[in-house]
Amino acid sequence: AVEPLARRGGCGEVTLAMDQPAGLQVDYVFRGVEHAVRVVVSGQVLELEVEDRMTADQWRGQFDASFIEDLTHKTGNFKQFNIFCNMLESALTQSSESVTLDLLTYTDLESLRNRKMGSRSGRSGPLASRSAQLNSKRYLILIYSVEFDRIHYPLPLPYQGKPDPVVLQGIIRSLKEELGRLRGLDGPDARDTRDTEIWHLREQVSRLASEKRELEAQLGQSREEALAGRAARQEAEALRGLVRGLELELRQERGLGHRGVSRRSQDCRRLAKELEEVKASERSLRARLRTVNTELAVYK
Repeated sequence: AVEPLARRGGCGEVTLAMDQPAGLQVDYVFRGVEHAVRVVVSGQVLELEVEDRMTADQWRGQFDASFIEDLTHKTGNFKQFNIFCNMLESALTQSSESVTLDLLTYTDLESLRNRKMGSRSGRSGPLASRSAQLNSKRYLILIYSVEFDRIHYPLPLPYQGKPDPVVLQGIIRSLKEELGRLRGLDGPDARDTRDTEIWHLREQVSRLASEKRELEAQLGQSREEALAGRAARQEAEALRGLVRGLELELRQERGLGHRGVSRRSQDCRRLAKELEEVKASERSLRARLRTVNTELAVYK
């Protein structure tokens, strides 16, 4: 089954995928007349429909990959099926200046061919007998502009007449049902649901904002703690430097103290020796004094 065609105006952004049915519809002006162009790609088949917005006349054609590739081969500028579909999409959405579209009758197409072949017109007899049938067709022309040349890829679209009123009524009914369903989605229950969802979302936003403030406060506190820690480390380093200086001074003082003690010990030993010598001299003098006193006592 083909997916429903999405209604588009002007440039659309739809890729006509090859692996699954895809559709595109745009309004396109051909020679001053507005038309609706519908494209459906399903597998290796391209479906085209053109509708005159004023008269509701429709033209429709279906082309498989072999037809498209054979058509492009005959023009001398071969394109693979998927490349051709992408070119057609770009022309419809007017997303590329190198590809455009035109809608021609059979007579217009023959005039174009004659101009390209040198304005030869010797085939007017057979054309006159079939003009009514042929001119009921339309040819969607994909025009590919390359350097110094324009390549025309004509896609024949047989006339389908005007839309069947029964089909149109069915489409109208389905559209009304879809509209009613969409309006039902906008009823009181739906509004209540949306209000509840909005309330929950606001609650989440409020909670997230509160968490954000808490995280910012924690971040500020962490920064303050980091600064305080840095100051404490600097102070500790200064104290360690002071301790090292004091330890050095203490070692120096201890060295000086050891040298002073050594000198004092030497002085004490020297003085003790001198004291012993004085004592010995004193003992000697006392002995002589006793001897002298004894001699004096004898002479008396």
